[in-house]
Amino acid sequence: MQLLENVLLHGLVFAVLLTIYLLAVMRGLNPRIWAFSDYPKSITDHVPPQTPRERRIAAYTAVPFFLLILGFPIGSTIILEGLYGGSLPLLDAFLNIFGLVMFGTLADLVILDLLIVGTITPDWVIIPGTEYMRDKEYKEFRIYHAKGHARAMPVLIILSLIFAALIVFI
Repeated sequence: MQLLENVLLHGLVFAVLLTIYLLAVMRGLNPRIWAFSDYPKSITDHVPPQTPRERRIAAYTAVPFFLLILGFPIGSTIILEGLYGGSLPLLDAFLNIFGLVMFGTLADLVILDLLIVGTITPDWVIIPGTEYMRDKEYKEFRIYHAKGHARAMPVLIILSLIFAALIVFI
């Protein structure tokens, strides 16, 4: 029961924090910075490549993102280990980390990718110079990103297992 409660509580908090951070980046920066590598070639091929400055800003915004997506599940699993009295089974550690990652992934896919970018498609998600693609290519983004999330699943499983093993055995 502790595992389920931990995954549900921390997963929800993680999904909210991740969504807030990503929305802030999306609203605050030009999509050439945050979206260029996420958008399909059918969109990015119609604009010049990122400038060195845009790539540098994107790298800076990636630092807090990676700290959040690594640190929160690890911290949650360490808390769970304490709830277990200091002895956490590998399976429970894996399920906790993977459960949190799935909360974040689903929030990103459903709220940001499918709803905001792929359905609503506000001006602030459109890369300048591709406005004419709003009704076709940006709508196709939904399928493109859903496939991307599915392709990432084996990597997320392996990484969750590695981090769970590090917490349990070190």
